[in-house]
Amino acid sequence: MSDPGSRPDWWADYFDREFVRIYRDFLTPERTAREVEGILEMLDLAPGARVLDLACGWGRHSVELARAGFRVTGLDFSETLLARARKRAGAAGVEVEWTRGDMREVGRTAEFDAVLSLYSSLGYFLSDEEDLRVLRGAREALKPGGLFLLETMHRDHVLGDYADRDWWETADGATVWVEREFDAVEGISREWLRWRRGEQEGDKFHALRIRTATEWDALLRAAGLEPLEWYGDWELAPFIHTSEVLIVAARRPR
Repeated sequence: MSDPGSRPDWWADYFDREFVRIYRDFLTPERTAREVEGILEMLDLAPGARVLDLACGWGRHSVELARAGFRVTGLDFSETLLARARKRAGAAGVEVEWTRGDMREVGRTAEFDAVLSLYSSLGYFLSDEEDLRVLRGAREALKPGGLFLLETMHRDHVLGDYADRDWWETADGATVWVEREFDAVEGISREWLRWRRGEQEGDKFHALRIRTATEWDALLRAAGLEPLEWYGDWELAPFIHTSEVLIVAARRPR
């Protein structure tokens, strides 16, 4: 299958208004509330703790964490998503430090009690070396003893339920069609997406490195982070190979 237009930095312009319109139906306020509740239970943060939300998107976690009384910084590469995040924070009446930047270059030192990487935000760069840059930057941004929380898809579940083709309709009247292929050697899932809404139509491509829990454990340790607990959902069920997601809490050693 050819992928015209695909490139290593596909993510640079992927996260635009159409991305929001295609995926927002899946990311409901109820889902966000459940995830934030899980974050707080997993990390047990002190009131007023400083939190860095890497690849924060349109701020659905950042804003709710700020509403809960935490001092939050949201970092994302997409100015489109950050603009929506600022608007969201304004509507909620909370303050969040919004920063546009590449998550491989966090550039903060021992400032945060917790760093979050949610919704499979690692894997875009397709290599261990680049994701290690992110993880090492997250480690440096944490205070000694600070906590890192990763939520991501994992290979066992993705391959057990892999669909080469899929489609859905959005609440605003678009029809979305998806074709996928998985490279079992590289561990990379590639996805070609087409959408149509009335007379409007377009397409998108993305690629994601999908790892096993074993691979994530090795990568976290290589970055100087100590895995503490592994979960299979936001209700804190233990992680098993059939879990829909992988969530791991790790610590920067003191």
